[in-house]
Amino acid sequence: MTYSIRHYEAEDEQAVLALWNQCLPRDEISLNTFRRKIILDPNFDARGCFVATVKPQRGLQKEIVGFLLSIRRRYPYYDLGLEPGKGWITAFFVHPQWRRQHVATKLLIEAERFLKQEGTGRIFVSDYTPNYFIPGVDLDAYAESSLFLKENGYKKVENVYGMGRSLVDVNVPEEVNNVIKKLNESGFSVSVFHPSYTLKVLEFLRQNYPGDLFRVALERITENPECDEILVALKGDEVVGFSHFLDERFGPFGIHKEYNGRGLGPMLYYSTVQQMRKKGKHNLWLAWTSGRAKDFYHKLGLKVLRRHMIMKKNVGE
Repeated sequence: MTYSIRHYEAEDEQAVLALWNQCLPRDEISLNTFRRKIILDPNFDARGCFVATVKPQRGLQKEIVGFLLSIRRRYPYYDLGLEPGKGWITAFFVHPQWRRQHVATKLLIEAERFLKQEGTGRIFVSDYTPNYFIPGVDLDAYAESSLFLKENGYKKVENVYGMGRSLVDVNVPEEVNNVIKKLNESGFSVSVFHPSYTLKVLEFLRQNYPGDLFRVALERITENPECDEILVALKGDEVVGFSHFLDERFGPFGIHKEYNGRGLGPMLYYSTVQQMRKKGKHNLWLAWTSGRAKDFYHKLGLKVLRRHMIMKKNVGE
């Protein structure tokens, strides 16, 4: 049997979903999630979404054996705008029986051609927001994918990590309590979000964390103007930090750079943990972090659960 590459069509969703959950066992998704995060993404363009098909020896219907989604911004993403020149590959996989037969290579070539035609010079795998599935290639579950991408000219941008811990045994260390006491005496505090903070929270995030942090806050406050899964760090009445959780997922989390290293981060983190426990949460996990932030969370007792690599290829403007 030979295979062919074509653009994704609406009738493909069930077959693609079944293949997705077969090929990406750590990242199974539902049909609802597939539609919400792919088809309903304003930036989705079927011209950048590809399937590989084969025609069985018996039967008329072609079978889908590969999938790749590439994307670039068609609409501005808050203050980040269109991020011109950037494109992303957010998911790709091939049926196990069709690997090492150049199916993934052909899918990749088509995606790169599409993105380049749309003015993209840099392709990332994958830190696309808001609708990423995993923040890069999983180095343990999908190790072959990182090797495949390297062979096709992709290089490491950075390693990112999924982390987590149980909340059952969290206790605030005495030295942290001492720091928190001094911060309180200096006019710093942490508060569960109140509607009166709305304008200041959004302005803080717009100036310091434009893009996904701003989006998360805006969407959660729009859904519930009294959202008690947001906490803010304050210096007097000025917002200088933001923390968020949804169910047991922690983040995003951010402190004003001016106050890094003063203990405000642990103060906000432990306050968030306390609020999570009050709402009956038993575990905390965050999808991805990197660099100094990873070290920060490690000191707070979080352990690495997943290892990912964001990769990039320059294909020319």
